[in-house]
Amino acid sequence: MLPRPIAFYVHHHGGGHANRTRLLADHLPTTTPVHAFTSSPDRFIGWDRGIVHPLPPDVDPDRDPAADLLVDQVLHYAPLDLPCLQERMAKLAGWITRERPAWFIVDLSVEIALFIRLCGVRVALVRLHGHREDPAHLAAFRLADRLLAPFPPELEDAHTPAWVRAKTTYLGTFSRFDERRETREACRRLLHLDEDRKVVTVINGLGGGAREPAYWERAARANHDWYFLLVGKVVPTGTELPNLRVVGLVDDTFPYLRAADVVVGSGGTNTMMEIGAVRVPFVSQPEPRPFDEQECKMEALQRLGLTEIARSATAPAEWGRILDRALRQDVSGWEGLGGGGSLAAKLADLFAR
Repeated sequence: MLPRPIAFYVHHHGGGHANRTRLLADHLPTTTPVHAFTSSPDRFIGWDRGIVHPLPPDVDPDRDPAADLLVDQVLHYAPLDLPCLQERMAKLAGWITRERPAWFIVDLSVEIALFIRLCGVRVALVRLHGHREDPAHLAAFRLADRLLAPFPPELEDAHTPAWVRAKTTYLGTFSRFDERRETREACRRLLHLDEDRKVVTVINGLGGGAREPAYWERAARANHDWYFLLVGKVVPTGTELPNLRVVGLVDDTFPYLRAADVVVGSGGTNTMMEIGAVRVPFVSQPEPRPFDEQECKMEALQRLGLTEIARSATAPAEWGRILDRALRQDVSGWEGLGGGGSLAAKLADLFAR
């Protein structure tokens, strides 16, 4: 008889939740049935490790979701008389009744975690950084059977209570680039970059607010000794500069990270982990997020000497000084942040509880 399935709830915002789900699912035993529930099924095109269940959205295009937000209550978002939300919950409950999953990994929603726990299913709730002392988060943290931190304990927020830490399984650092071994020289040849040129890759994820290309054009004009690669959600302006290349969205960002002397990126978890896997100096620009998630995360990383935080108000002309200073970053500090033991072993221990 097959083991009972393990299910994932995958939030639709950005690409990080889906990337993390794919990585975790790949480290589960191959005999374990895996199911993923999301209202962004396009993030799983080509994925064959499990079955994807599209969920109705929890918002209506004719209704402002901000008007339904709750403050200092046991839920963050519970709109009344929203048929798509009712269909969403009914689909989850119906599948749970039929399939009786052993665990549900929720990445990330307080409401979904509480709902699934009320359905009598063990919940492993992904816990991110930030100030999450509000009633909704505290209720979800207390009712979850386990909390999953997609980072090592060394990057824990200083303000996290001891009882939350005690419920947390720290997964350490992990990313889709952990097994990549291409050299810096090979990546530079692939991208047609001069070996002796100082290169900075500016990367922007799907969930972030892309810095306008005009800003980086001004930075490139002011810092001729650096070559700028703009990768991700960036719209070209048509301007051509000898030390700037607008790459845009690519399926494989590894060569652009590995070829760089410094990477500039947001404070997103996947961005941080991928830069860490490549072992390249990192200048971070935390983006506004609920509960100060990215700010807290980058402050923790800065304490370890593995990033320098650059504020959004940084003048373009200042980037040369910031990047030159980043070249002295000791990236060997990433060693050991995996937390000891493989990701598969940590998940096996968790689900054996």
